[in-house]
Amino acid sequence: MESTELKRLLALAVRAAQTPAGMLLDYFTDRALCVERKSDGSPVSIADREAENTIRNVLLGDPVSAGFDVLGEEFGEKDSHTRYRWLIDPIDGTRSFVNRIPLFGTIVALEDRETGKALLGVIHLPVLNRTYSAARGLGCVCNGAAVSVSRDAEPETSIIATGDIAQFISAGCEETFRQLAGACPYLRGYTDCFGHTLVLNGSVGAMIDPALNPWDAVATQVLVEEAGGTVVTRPSRAEHKRDVLFGAPELVERLVSLLRF
Repeated sequence: MESTELKRLLALAVRAAQTPAGMLLDYFTDRALCVERKSDGSPVSIADREAENTIRNVLLGDPVSAGFDVLGEEFGEKDSHTRYRWLIDPIDGTRSFVNRIPLFGTIVALEDRETGKALLGVIHLPVLNRTYSAARGLGCVCNGAAVSVSRDAEPETSIIATGDIAQFISAGCEETFRQLAGACPYLRGYTDCFGHTLVLNGSVGAMIDPALNPWDAVATQVLVEEAGGTVVTRPSRAEHKRDVLFGAPELVERLVSLLRF
């Protein structure tokens, strides 16, 4: 895909990720918001569904991405097997959202299914008003300013972020968490896409996030790599999911060896 087209698609993805922000902020402060439970026990609300519909309408209404498939967390996919596919997580961190913790975000990504690569990714944090975006060969920015991963290399001195312990349990890798806790004194639970953005701007050296769905992980792949970092993935023991380790290249290399990731 040519860079000119990629830039247009990135601009579209940024617009799509930002469009539902006002509505999400209204729901975020609504103490009467009704919260349901999915079959896996995770929370979902009308805000998730309305935000995904809004994002879909933006993406599908622009001729630059005419005919692309769309896979979203809430409404799945009508798969026509096109080469390019949008992935949407309207509220990444719904558990934070419904508990009025302001560290949730909206994720939009585009993947090339022929090559298996992420082409672009966007994470928008509505409460913090930060938008992280990247596309292949175009670098990674936050609100237009370039960002990059840290140069940390030592697990003993670096801040390492993780997802919730429940994710390690569902992925059958509790031992990995124990190894991290034993080897990394500055292990912190910065969950969901908020934790991912801390890696992008170098605040956190690396993050391990197990049992991710595709809409959780594809954007991060290109965002981290365009910010100068390394991403390592493996099939998760949780069905149809993947475990992801990413961050500063030397630090990730040492963590891979330490954890046999």
